[in-house]
Amino acid sequence: MPKIIDGKALALEIQNKLAKEITNQKLTPSLAVLLVGNDPASKIYIELKKTACHQVGIEFHEYCLAEETGNEKVLEVISFLNNDDDIDAILVQLPLPEHLDTNQIIQAIDPAKDVDGFHPENIQKFLNNQTDFVPGLPLGIIKLLESTGEKLENLTAIIIAKNEILYQPLAKLLQDKKIKTQVFKPEDKNIKNKCQKSDILISACGQPFFITTDMVKDKVIVIDVGTNKVGDYVVGDVDYSGVFEKAGHITPVPGGVGPMTVAMLLCNTVKLSRVKNKIKSTP
Repeated sequence: MPKIIDGKALALEIQNKLAKEITNQKLTPSLAVLLVGNDPASKIYIELKKTACHQVGIEFHEYCLAEETGNEKVLEVISFLNNDDDIDAILVQLPLPEHLDTNQIIQAIDPAKDVDGFHPENIQKFLNNQTDFVPGLPLGIIKLLESTGEKLENLTAIIIAKNEILYQPLAKLLQDKKIKTQVFKPEDKNIKNKCQKSDILISACGQPFFITTDMVKDKVIVIDVGTNKVGDYVVGDVDYSGVFEKAGHITPVPGGVGPMTVAMLLCNTVKLSRVKNKIKSTP
């Protein structure tokens, strides 16, 4: 039987440790989250982040803008947060409405407050080994892979993502572990063939049930980053019921990547707060 990768349990363990650190060292980290529009999946993630912040002792500031908000207004809010000394970390909830310039908005975030690590400057520093700050999503995925207990070295991995640039840090982390990694967009004509040959399949294409049973090999490790609302249910990019029997390890949705991404977000918020306030980390 395949083994379910329990992201929720792993995240809870990390959050409990972080809560003790914040309390014992009397830290006051703060996170500002900007949401534009009414994307159902984004709203779910915002609530998860808010709850988690309150549980560990991180101040949570939420800024919600209407779906039709223009680029200029979004940039104005980001500028305000960049200059607010009470804010240690800033996160723009993705995806943004299609009429907005996602790249421009991400680039507007002060790199020193960019908790996702998506700013081009931060991505470049990470890819060039010039920083120890690891973006939360890829770090969470690596920890999920490590939790399987499998020998990862020399395996092959495929990442399916709409925005390849955002997944370059994940590809680097995988390659650092000597995992042969390729990144493809979901519309790639050879995507099925590539998936069938991969030992590790990571899907972040945002299309419900995109990955079907005939696309994966036996004993594959499946990391489902997708969060899609279908009716009253939240589902991933993977046809979970179909792929489950074939996979060696698989993350559920919800309960897999989501909780781990939130846990890493909290860790990175504390890290940015320490740097901004010149507080050294204790062993």
